[in-house]
Amino acid sequence: MLKKRARVVPFGFKQSQDSSYLEPIKEELDALTQAQEYLKTCSLRETARWVHRKTGRYISHVGLKKRLNRDSTTKTEAGSPEESQEVSQTDTNSQS
Repeated sequence: MLKKRARVVPFGFKQSQDSSYLEPIKEELDALTQAQEYLKTCSLRETARWVHRKTGRYISHVGLKKRLNRDSTTKTEAGSPEESQEVSQTDTNSQS
């Protein structure tokens, strides 16, 4: 469960019994993962329509883009500290 941060419930989640938390919806999160692959060959509008047909929950092409960009930046930010540590360790080793 995630702590609710805004008024709008994001695609892939639903409000839990406790209104200050969100519960993930596995089917929708899986569809978002597949949507990233479809975007390599299809447009945002086509992919958003596919996600809507697959899950039954509407998401606009703009909403899909924002949701996927938010997910990719979160993953990138999560990996950044490790990468910067690796670089700094490499720099100190080469200076020795």
